[in-house]
Amino acid sequence: MQADLLIKNGLTYYEGAFHPLNIAVKGEKIAFLSPWGVGEEAGKVIDAAGKYVLPGMCDCHMHMRDPGYTAKEDYYHGTRAAAASGFTFVCPQPNTVPVPGSVEAYLGQVEIGKANAVVDFNPIGGPLGYRDGSVEEITKAGTAWFKIFQKVAAYQPYTTPAGTLDTNEIYNAFKACAKNGQYCCVHPFDHYFYDATVKECRDAGIEMNYNNVRKLVYSDEEMSGAAWQLAFLAKKAGMKWYALHCWMPGYIDLVRMLKAHGGMTIVSSFEYMPSVHAPDYVLDVVSGEMLMTGHDCEPDYDKLWAAVRDGTIDMIGSDHCPHENESYSTMGRFEADSAGFGMLDWFGHMLLDHVNKGDLSLERLVEVISVNFAKTFGYYPEKGSNLPGTDADFTIADMDHEWTIDVKSPDEIYSKSKISPYQGRKLKGKVTHTILRGRVIMENGVVDCEPGYGRFYVPLDRK
Repeated sequence: MQADLLIKNGLTYYEGAFHPLNIAVKGEKIAFLSPWGVGEEAGKVIDAAGKYVLPGMCDCHMHMRDPGYTAKEDYYHGTRAAAASGFTFVCPQPNTVPVPGSVEAYLGQVEIGKANAVVDFNPIGGPLGYRDGSVEEITKAGTAWFKIFQKVAAYQPYTTPAGTLDTNEIYNAFKACAKNGQYCCVHPFDHYFYDATVKECRDAGIEMNYNNVRKLVYSDEEMSGAAWQLAFLAKKAGMKWYALHCWMPGYIDLVRMLKAHGGMTIVSSFEYMPSVHAPDYVLDVVSGEMLMTGHDCEPDYDKLWAAVRDGTIDMIGSDHCPHENESYSTMGRFEADSAGFGMLDWFGHMLLDHVNKGDLSLERLVEVISVNFAKTFGYYPEKGSNLPGTDADFTIADMDHEWTIDVKSPDEIYSKSKISPYQGRKLKGKVTHTILRGRVIMENGVVDCEPGYGRFYVPLDRK
């Protein structure tokens, strides 16, 4: 049998380690793996000498903004950005308009994705419509899990019904998720700490911009305190808890303790954009201005990466959070201007750089960015395995390539938001190819794929 695609001479991830193996693809599936030099005829050949062949990367946490906020991002641009840095699967979060909190709204978002996505996807449902049976309906429709924003603020996208501060509502939603066997995650937020800190800053006459205030309001006390209550409610409800935004020291300690103790099912992630060396200013590539975004209270980086290595943290999400360029300003007005930023164009490359820095091994990166996601949410082995007979999704990485992020034109950014947040960062490691179901959709930085190639994937047990 002649393969349609052959990736040869690469170090290929297989059963937990990298081996000198070729991968042959027929149609959309992996046909076979073979030693170098064996069976090297195919319609298309990629010579991956000196490179690593990972299972396709999966982003468990990104904001597509579609529908409702498509001036910020949409399925087409957001998934092209994902493909640009090695991602073959994304999970858009539910702070959209309408919120996917009813089966009609959920399936409406699925149809938008089917028409426009370049990579595979699964939108995450909102469970706060539990009273009308929507949790069961959205589960049957195929959501991988559910999410609640425990944050309500005057600025979008925190004004939608995806969020609530009412812990009784959260608990009841947890019970509905538990009844349907689903994980639920919550953006943990303690508004008492937040509001008190904002008042203290104002009373002290501190200029209310993101550089001055954001690192104070998003603190260990605020986030970890909320997480402890959420853990109790999840356990009380008998729900599988997805511990989201787990990067503050107290939150890491909580998850580590609960995993060691047993008695509840927990999976955890930290999100890269707001937590890891986030810049205070980002470059508006259109105007050339540096715009203030500030950053959350920085984590203990040694503790954070130790938690990734020892299994306390299971996944890493991007938290790709794009906004219109004009919604930022050089002043960074607190709660008036936008703060987060889009970064999927660079996320995969930056993760490779962390491997080269020694923060985690390449094998562990495959686990936290592909394998654990697929196993937790019911996609394994179709996704995340590199096993024969499964989807031919690959991320090819050149671990020795040294380069600098230096965006000179808006056309160099695939995201709709033309912001370069990491301008000038020096990296070692670069994704050279993104391959989805046997098709090369990105090669050497160029994404070449029509809208609609990406598919809506439901967990395998619900197909």
